[in-house]
Amino acid sequence: MSAYTREKFSECDWKHAVIAEDHYGYSSIMQSFQSLARQKHESGQQEHAQILELLARASSMMIEPKSINEPFKPYFQNFQNQTRSAIPDDFSEENLAFFESILNDIDNPWLIARLADLLWLCKKPKNPEHARIAIDAYISLPICAENWRLDIDSCWERAGRLCIQIKEFERLNEIRDRLFSEFSKDHAGSIFMSLWIADLLDKLKIGSELADRITTDLFASGQKLKEKGDFTSARSYFELATKKYQQIKNEVGRLECLVSIADCFEKEADIRQETSSLVANMLYENAIQAYRRIPVKNRVQHCVEERVRSIRTKITISGQASLDEMHLVTTDRIDITEIVKSSQAHVSGKSNVTEAVLYFSGIYSGPSYCKLESGSKEKIKDHFISALFGSSQIGSDGRVVAKTPPMNLHAGEDDPSNQRVLIQQIQQTFSIEIKLVVEGQILPALNQILMEHRVTKDILEKLCYCSPIVPKERISLLASALWCGFEFEFGDAIHLLCPQVEHIVRTRLKQAGAQTSNIDKEGIENENGLSTLMDLPEALKVFGEDLTFELKSVFTEALGFNLRNDVAHGLLNDDSASSIATIYAWWMILRLIVHSMLTGAASASPEEASKPDIDDFPDDK
Repeated sequence: MSAYTREKFSECDWKHAVIAEDHYGYSSIMQSFQSLARQKHESGQQEHAQILELLARASSMMIEPKSINEPFKPYFQNFQNQTRSAIPDDFSEENLAFFESILNDIDNPWLIARLADLLWLCKKPKNPEHARIAIDAYISLPICAENWRLDIDSCWERAGRLCIQIKEFERLNEIRDRLFSEFSKDHAGSIFMSLWIADLLDKLKIGSELADRITTDLFASGQKLKEKGDFTSARSYFELATKKYQQIKNEVGRLECLVSIADCFEKEADIRQETSSLVANMLYENAIQAYRRIPVKNRVQHCVEERVRSIRTKITISGQASLDEMHLVTTDRIDITEIVKSSQAHVSGKSNVTEAVLYFSGIYSGPSYCKLESGSKEKIKDHFISALFGSSQIGSDGRVVAKTPPMNLHAGEDDPSNQRVLIQQIQQTFSIEIKLVVEGQILPALNQILMEHRVTKDILEKLCYCSPIVPKERISLLASALWCGFEFEFGDAIHLLCPQVEHIVRTRLKQAGAQTSNIDKEGIENENGLSTLMDLPEALKVFGEDLTFELKSVFTEALGFNLRNDVAHGLLNDDSASSIATIYAWWMILRLIVHSMLTGAASASPEEASKPDIDDFPDDK
């Protein structure tokens, strides 16, 4: 005999006794069932507790009203542990039969709607009467600003979509009329209530005959909010009005909305400049993006180019001022004394300078992408709150050079936003690792070498000559770049190295059969830049996962050091040209050249492969 019976449900005597202002949708219903279930467990009424737990699971699901086939989703889902709360497929035929048996005994519209909707969705064959019961229960929920966003809006939308699905047009017209009636009211206590209702009418595509009135009212509300200085709320109204003007083919009104949106961003930025240049800078950027939405043919009419030029000046000023708002966050110091001693010992006491340089190139093996990725995932998992907020990366000149979106908790690791959050964390972890490597290993070892040896350009030319990755016509250039590092002229070194690194990468990729150039409309062939080259699929095959990551992080990744961009656009100054990043880049290229000489290169040309070994040359001591 089934444990789920109508009689036992009646004996549970469930009532949802929550005052209106404390009601928060289906979550409140679920918790009410869970609370009573615990009481039944404690009193030994296990069968009654099972019924209440079943109804709690049914009430727990979140409404996804826009979906026809999957209108309910779990209220929690852990992609890492592959666990989740209930979904419709979890309910058996026995469960559905129980829901149907108690449907007429329930007087709570929330529960009636949920059970009837589940029956319509899952029970075979489908019974349209279940959908009608659900619709009537959904739209019996009151429309009020206080609780509208606590599932009631989703319930009304779900009701409308059910009406469309089963062609209940009379009920759909009732929904339209009641929503429009509420839209027309003055919701003094809620700025957004009219906007929310208008948005729902738009989602359901009902009320086309009312579109002119709705659109005009939306624009008027936006103007009032703008005049009051509530620019954020005003933009929301203008955005929906833009869409509605396009639907009714009113191009003049649409353009007015677009201009108003941009103007709101700029005016808000002007005000925020007094308290936060960083926030103002982002708002100015949004203003420019808003102006770009205006078609080119209409830009002269609305003086778009003049406005954009004015905003760009403000962006420069606010960007530079925002740097002063950034305060250094300090943590406990890390004792690297033993690392420094070990690094110095690693290169000390060598018989000649060449041997010392060879040991110097092996002081650090480079990053392990696999370890960085796994470690970063653990950090995000342990400190996920920080990932819930988007972030911007600002360059030394005050420009926003990269942005990271907030983490999407409703998606898995493959979601683009979550991937970007992971990349940011990986880059942060890598930058910390590089700082320790440079300060604890590279610089101490470099100083130790220079205490014991004299490094000449001839020695470095010999290394480059023996390296299969250095073209013979670039030996002097690369040797000069490396020699600058041994002179502590890292700024000169990085400006010489960046274009040579790009050439080395391009050459290796060409040898692997990659297409490294593009042809423009006029038939002129142009070489691709380093960023594009490193994104080619052949890059992983040629350089491997670790080196590909390292090259991108140091030279081309906006969230990384991005040295190729900084060098190409003249963004390095006297200080940043001798930073941790440039020192590491210099040593990294030295490492690649030396290691290619010691291990050979499978992709080397016959001419390069025939280069002599370094032992064939006398050492300079």
